Amino acid sequence: MSTRRREDLVVEVTHASKGLGVSVRGHELTIDETEKYGGHDAGANPVEHMLAGVASASVVVLGILGERDIAEVVCLKVSATLNVDRVMGVDDGAAFDTVRLDWTVQDEEQADRLRKVLPVLAARRPGQALVESAALVVEEIAVRP
Repeated sequence: MSTRRREDLVVEVTHASKGLGVSVRGHELTIDETEKYGGHDAGANPVEHMLAGVASASVVVLGILGERDIAEVVCLKVSATLNVDRVMGVDDGAAFDTVRLDWTVQDEEQADRLRKVLPVLAARRPGQALVESAALVVEEIAVRP
């Protein structure tokens, strides 16, 4: 039986002296582009924030799925190759050429458990559409040396 829980999320963006000022539930941050794209490099750019959201949502969902002991020690690095020409309107290919999710855990037992839960995690992860929008998605698990 579904409970239909929903939560309204609100993010407010305004121009700041350098970049964009973002306010979320009283938390403040700055989003900006590098100088190469006309910004001041006063903060991570919007796409980097999106990738940070995918990474952190992944770790949170991992804990929700009952793998809290892994979630508390895991390192997840999300990287992507952005198709800048698409953003500029001169290409209609995928927004991302690649999206990589590189998980690092403490031991092989954690790696095996993570491998088993990844399909469920992907199905429940907020931001999965961003991951799936890439022309190539790579998700790998490594064990810390």
